[in-house]
Amino acid sequence: MNFCGIITNFESLICIWNFYECGTFELTINKNKTNANKLQKDNMIIVNKKDDKILLIDKVVTTTNKNSKTLKVTGTCIKGITKRRIIATNGYDRVAETEAENVQKHYIKNHITESYYDNIRTPERDIKWIEIAPTKNRGIKTVWQARLTILHDELKHISEDTGLGWYGYLDRNKKKIIFDSLRGTDRTINQIENSNTYKSLENFTQTQLQQYTHEELRGTVKQPYIVFSEKKKNLLEGKRTDDNNNYKNVGYIAGKGENEDRLITVLGKAEGFDRREVLIDLNNIEDPDELKQEGQKKLDTYKKIQTIEGKVYEIPNMEYEKDFFLGDLVTLESDGLYEDKRIVQVKEILERNNKTIELGFGDKIPSLGEEIKRMITKPIS
Repeated sequence: MNFCGIITNFESLICIWNFYECGTFELTINKNKTNANKLQKDNMIIVNKKDDKILLIDKVVTTTNKNSKTLKVTGTCIKGITKRRIIATNGYDRVAETEAENVQKHYIKNHITESYYDNIRTPERDIKWIEIAPTKNRGIKTVWQARLTILHDELKHISEDTGLGWYGYLDRNKKKIIFDSLRGTDRTINQIENSNTYKSLENFTQTQLQQYTHEELRGTVKQPYIVFSEKKKNLLEGKRTDDNNNYKNVGYIAGKGENEDRLITVLGKAEGFDRREVLIDLNNIEDPDELKQEGQKKLDTYKKIQTIEGKVYEIPNMEYEKDFFLGDLVTLESDGLYEDKRIVQVKEILERNNKTIELGFGDKIPSLGEEIKRMITKPIS
């Protein structure tokens, strides 16, 4: 936590911030630039002096081209440090029903700040300069259990399941990284009493929509609304994905036992053409209630993927990190259709004096690696 230096003349910096999981970054800079030698593995970068934007360096590649050398520095946001721990336990690390925030912080405490292996204290696993913010009991109530999975992946699944994000920030006085939960703000048109308010916008012309301001909703709106729209010209080069390829809505959950004596329960009620079945193998579970609970969590991962991605042009009253933030719920218009989506990812591209913002709304599209991992992951007996 010691200050090393300031770097201002890099070629480019691309940061991806994610609501549910750790993001990544890529920094390109000439090796001879001031303080470039401070870009070393396990060092941290604060972006634009913002203490909630901390990057952790994992890899440095030096490329020689004629008389110059270029560094390509990559890694994750500070949340990536949770990839260094597993839910280390012989049995299951279980959390009784409580708010999602308490579940998130239980696992961070047990495996980073005050570590245990079952009931045995394991201080060698602690990271002294990480602290957990006091809980505010946010999020829906849930129960959870985990065993021998990567801590980051478990936190990601808790967030996706409950809709409560998480992040890390620097406390300069304590010289510590503080982990806390993150709940986005509802900035949709539908936060108004009339839940179909945005339907009144469907026939607006481009000029009418651009002139539609916060003033027209004064006294009826809890938060200034945010509309990203092709008509409004603040959503550019958009891409919409509506994917049912891996969607399943009925799960045959197989628990402990052999052959015809095996414990099996069925979750989901879809019928006929709409029924999409999947076998979920949980052969280490013998309690019927626990089988249903864990089976539902697995079935929920086979969800529909509905996303909108696009570059954002910042206009007055709609500026990133001033009027809207990662995790917020906003209203989108694309091809004349209006819908409310969460900002789940922000990609910042900084090049010289130019800054570009690209947003991802809705569900994250799984990468090939994530799909393969999901297909081959089986419970440990």
